[in-house]
Amino acid sequence: MNNPWKILSTKTVYQNPWIRVREDAVITPEGKNGIYGVIESKDSVIVGALNDKNEIYLIYSFSYPAQSWQWELPGGGSDGEDILEASKRELAEETGIVAKEWIELPRTRVCDGLMTEKTATLLARDIEINTKIASEDSGVIEKGQFFSFDEVGQMVDKGEIDEGQSITALYLIERWLIKNKLI
Repeated sequence: MNNPWKILSTKTVYQNPWIRVREDAVITPEGKNGIYGVIESKDSVIVGALNDKNEIYLIYSFSYPAQSWQWELPGGGSDGEDILEASKRELAEETGIVAKEWIELPRTRVCDGLMTEKTATLLARDIEINTKIASEDSGVIEKGQFFSFDEVGQMVDKGEIDEGQSITALYLIERWLIKNKLI
């Protein structure tokens, strides 16, 4: 299918090492002149680390944009690295967890109407925790612990987990576990 939007021009209105904000002058699918703002950012990774009871490891971290503490899955920017290498790095830095088995689940778009970023969800199994390898710079992470998927569902229902990338990844991981008859 053809693009129903016509881009007349594009300009960068803000840029830093992590994002670029562009504004496109467009003709909308309805034939009207308009503008569309787009945030371009590198793709990200999010990791679900499972213990031998198929409980998932969540971190309690501070979100600067939301100015609040929240439970979420470990993850972050891919920094242009291979997705698996970025996932291993993020998991080790934020939790001290290393895994022998890695499974890549479907990639998802972060904020379809605003951003170009996609997130790769990886499942880490056969894990070991070595807190000595966790980054000293992760001062935004207060703690981490394993939760059952029943507990995670209750946390989502109560709004204790409200970060969209984590909720999407938790859904993908739970579906994988159900499909493989592990929960």
